[in-house]
Order: sequence, then C-alpha cells, then structure tokens
Amino acid sequence: MSEVYEPHHEIIAQAADWLALLHGDQVNTADRQAFIAWRNADPRHVLAVARMESLLGSFDELPPVPARKAMDSAFAGEERKPSSRGLQALALLGVLLCSWGGVQQAPLWMADQRTGVGEHREVVLSDGSRVQLNSNSALDVQFDGRQRLIRLRRGEVWVEVAKDPQRPFVVRTAQGTVTALGTRFLVRETADDTTRVSVLESAVAASANNGSATKVAAGQQTTLSDGQVQAPQPIGNADPSAWTRGLLKVDDQPLSEVLQALGSYRHGLLRFDPQALEGMRVSGVFRLDDTDAALATLADNLPIKVEHFTDYLVRVKPAR
Repeated sequence: MSEVYEPHHEIIAQAADWLALLHGDQVNTADRQAFIAWRNADPRHVLAVARMESLLGSFDELPPVPARKAMDSAFAGEERKPSSRGLQALALLGVLLCSWGGVQQAPLWMADQRTGVGEHREVVLSDGSRVQLNSNSALDVQFDGRQRLIRLRRGEVWVEVAKDPQRPFVVRTAQGTVTALGTRFLVRETADDTTRVSVLESAVAASANNGSATKVAAGQQTTLSDGQVQAPQPIGNADPSAWTRGLLKVDDQPLSEVLQALGSYRHGLLRFDPQALEGMRVSGVFRLDDTDAALATLADNLPIKVEHFTDYLVRVKPAR
C-alpha cells in the first residue's frame, strides 16, 4: 500500500481558502465542482479538508475574536468576501499554522527528530553522522545492517555522513531518494511538492520515484519534481547552508522562494501570490531571527507592499 504523506502548510492554506469560499455568500455550482476536483486530485487534499471540517464545527459558538477581525481586514476591498463562517475557516487555518501542535502536527510529533518554528538544531546519529534540522522540520531514522535511511517528513536537513562502505546513507522524501557518495549535502522539501538537493562536498545520487537519476557534484544543486530529476545547476554565490548559522543568504533568487524561506521561520501565516510576484528576484543576507526586519528590507528595495494584519497574518503583494 502506498504511503500517504502529511499535507504541508500550503495545502492547508488552500483547503482553508476553499472552505472560506464554500461558506461565502456568492458560492455557485462551478465553485463547488472546482473544489471537488481539487479535493480529489491528491489524498493529502482529502486529508486536509477532512481534518479542517472536523474542527470547524467547534468554531460555531465562538464570539468575535481578533483573528476574525484580522481576516476582515485582510479581505477588505476583495471582490468576494467570505461570510462569517468563511472567516471562521480562515481563523482555523491561523490556529493550525500558529500552534502547529493541532491535528496537522499529530502524526509528526512521533517523528524521531523534529524542530519547532524558528528552531534549528544538530543531532549526532548512532553511526557518527551528523544532521541539522532546519525550522519546522521532522525526520525518522531507520538504520539496519544493510543501509542507513533518513526519511525526511517535512522541512530541511543538513547532513554530514560518517563513512561506512557496507551501508549506504540515503535520505528519502515524497519525491524520491538522495544517496550519499561523499559527506556533506542538504535536502529540502518545499511547499510545492519539490525536493531540492544541494551538495557542499563530494557528490550524491539523486533519484526520482520513476527511476530517473542523476549525479550531483559539490557546488551543484538539483530538484526532484513531478517524477523527474532536473539537470544539476551550479549553486553560485548563494549559500544553502547559511541557515545553520542563523542566516538566509540568497543570490538572484525568486522573491517567492525567499518569502517561503522566511515564512518557515514565522509563527502564523505569510501569504503571497507567486504569480503576482513573478520576475522579482533577490540577492542579500537576512537574519532568520528577525523576519519582520527582513520583510521591511525587501519592501524598501522592491516594488512590494507588506501588510501586517496581526502578528500571525502577514500578506505581501505588489505595490500599486
């Protein structure tokens, strides 16, 4: 039986948007059909909707709360405003993402190693290998006499592999596997169902679930997505391991990717439309312990507007 992975935060955000629309004042048959198509397209969509609907009923008797006022502000001026029930769905999204200890987290708290939002830490494994987990990450360790397997369940891991010719060291994600041919590399699962692999020393073999594979050498990176492994590209002046020192260092990187990285260090929700920000690119170094300052710097240097509705809801959009 195939494994069903946990819905990541972007899927939960999409589920909340759908529920807000369905509980809105202008929902129509086409909206409902589109929702059903989205829900049935991926088992994780089904899981996210079911969990959110199971909790949404508990919000029926809640009095107005700051989260609802924040959502009112967030949707001011939009063509479609969700109803009171729709706002409750979005408030529920905020609760899920802010606490991350609710229903989305439940299976992950049993992971062998995990970090909270804004936390990163190092772990020495039984074979002497070292791993560092980035913010809001989780993994399982499965070592036996044949192989050393790390199952990355969420987030990003930095790996320094101890030599053991008899047991390959493998990192598995939802998109495929990364097998160490040397020592130091990083593996990250992104919100768009992509695995990004960056090699700092020696090389790795990256294999997609369909069997296609490529060798990635030191100073190169690749992605696994849609059953394919992309051709390796140079890392360039970026430093994918800078987070291990509390920094985000990027070189001509799409703004949407920078916002995604900053969002993983924030409690709450950082919303943006990647298509609306397309073409905007970023180079620079930002401190991960002060993401508000990083967002302010981006707003000072790019044609964007950063809107703070509460500490738990921030929206980035093009400046008008």
